[in-house]
Amino acid sequence: METMTPANDVGFVSTGKLNRLQGWTTLLIGLALSAALDPWLLSAVNSDVGGGLAVRHAHGVVIAMAFLQLAMAHLLSTSAFERPARTIAALLTAVGAACYSTGYALALWQPALHGLVLLGSLVNFSGFAFLCWIGPTGTYARQIRMILPVACFGMLLDFMAGLRPILPADWIQEQLGSEDGVRLRMLRLARVAAIALSVLTLLYYGIARRGGTDRGKARLGGISLATGAVGMPLILALACFTTIHAKYLLAIPSTAVVIGVYLGLFFSLKHGDMLERWGWLLIAASTSVGMLIGLYAFEGPFPTPEFMGSYNQLPRRLTRMAHSYSIVLGMMSILLARELANRQDINETAKAGVQLFLAGCVVMLTLLLLATVVEMPPMAFPTGPILTLAGAIICLAGRIRWTRQSVSDE
Repeated sequence: METMTPANDVGFVSTGKLNRLQGWTTLLIGLALSAALDPWLLSAVNSDVGGGLAVRHAHGVVIAMAFLQLAMAHLLSTSAFERPARTIAALLTAVGAACYSTGYALALWQPALHGLVLLGSLVNFSGFAFLCWIGPTGTYARQIRMILPVACFGMLLDFMAGLRPILPADWIQEQLGSEDGVRLRMLRLARVAAIALSVLTLLYYGIARRGGTDRGKARLGGISLATGAVGMPLILALACFTTIHAKYLLAIPSTAVVIGVYLGLFFSLKHGDMLERWGWLLIAASTSVGMLIGLYAFEGPFPTPEFMGSYNQLPRRLTRMAHSYSIVLGMMSILLARELANRQDINETAKAGVQLFLAGCVVMLTLLLLATVVEMPPMAFPTGPILTLAGAIICLAGRIRWTRQSVSDE
């Protein structure tokens, strides 16, 4: 991944290489799970059949933790923090993410292991809180100071959400409603937004720094995305735990995110490669559609279109999946572009991996969108995740070979 300012040491832990390895490994596992789970989840008319909602949530947690690790790797590869601080933060967040993801996965079979979720969220929180306490230095210190509290807030939301299985079910039902009710849907989105928008803001700084004379646009995009990263999870959490009418304030951070993303697309078109452009294009399309979905997603202000059906019905689930996968694949595309940017003479194998990844993205999203209007065979859905998984592995394998070669050449 492209760094803001290179760190001076080469430690495996302190420079974020441990978090990078864990992040990419977890993300690839997440894609493999998509290939395995999507046919089953989409074959049911209602997503709550057979615990589908819980499985989809656990799958989302795995992917979110992967991006969080890659974001931490990005931070630790800079000189914003001293080496001892980077080592402590790297170990805390790596252990926290592993506990958190493992807890959600194993709790599907052994509910008692849900305690790992609480432990992981607290350890993760301590890693980001430690960096907040130390304080960054350097060119991007102000931006990093703004993002770290958002990540901490996301971990606290994870901890609070993780308490639900051990609290009385009647009390949860009375205070927050059903699992597919508006309040808990807002809480889930708040957790995802805190992580995804923090990562997206960091990725934006990577492309905006190439803007040259467009400093005004670069600053506007950074402010917009930071506003969205802070405002969206905060308002969603406020609406969940207090008055649901606070949801009407979501228009402010949502608009800010769209502005920031389109400026990211603008800079990628001028200074990025094909993968980077594709990633920002996917995210721009998804956030634009997301604003439309937000008009009815939380019971107003507009009614849900009749053809969408209720929250758990297939057309609405397909639309949500296409929206979320566009964000996931977009950020993954940008991250792969940053990996490949570390080597200019990309060989034919890596180029084939890029084409395979792009083809997988197109197939994956096309099938989901087609399934909203025509019936698709369930076994068609693994095609896209398998292609993207294969393409990403080829690109990352080439990156490892290039790194080893560059070390031997020196």
